[in-house]
Amino acid sequence: MEENCQMHPPEIDPDHWRLFVQFRTSSKQMDISDKNATNREKLLIPHTLGSKTLARKRDELEVQYGRRYSRGDMYPIAHKKKDGSFVNEDARQKYEQLHNEIQETSSENEAFLKVFGKEHPGYVRGMGLGVTPTQIIGSYSSSTRSGSSSDAATIAQLRSEVEVLKARVGEVDVLKEQLAFLMQIVKGNQATELESPADLRRSSQSSHIPEDNGGSS
Repeated sequence: MEENCQMHPPEIDPDHWRLFVQFRTSSKQMDISDKNATNREKLLIPHTLGSKTLARKRDELEVQYGRRYSRGDMYPIAHKKKDGSFVNEDARQKYEQLHNEIQETSSENEAFLKVFGKEHPGYVRGMGLGVTPTQIIGSYSSSTRSGSSSDAATIAQLRSEVEVLKARVGEVDVLKEQLAFLMQIVKGNQATELESPADLRRSSQSSHIPEDNGGSS
């Protein structure tokens, strides 16, 4: 704990960093971290960006080459090794299916849905943070031409919105737990604070004032 607290980034207040370390090393957060690590190992098609986010990689490429990179463009970039080969055979096959679907439908959103299935709540494949399935489904539904397809897209959109709301409720619960944890630390720190010198002087002076018994000297 002390070693981690000493290694705080220079731009972060040491006390704030200590609170963060205490929160991340709590038993509940450690259990969540272990669960996430286990789920990550179950991925059949891991990405190769490391700690760099997809949005950051896309921004770097767009600045470097002066053009926009779509979801379809980012898929092979995020799933290829340095030598240009895909991370595994599943990744290569998925890319070929995605490429063919894009050529046939002329819609990347529709192609992603056909190849990978519905998006997860609060996240869209190939778009990075900040983009929700509701936004993607909305653009997908506008491209459908038949009434039945439009109805199906509307139902899918409503279901996605429900899932997003559920995810947000879960996020609020996590924030409440974090706030309660920080409040406990703050209360503990306040309880251990010593009295100020002025309070100590007043306490000392009051203890030496003689009692007035009503007599005269």
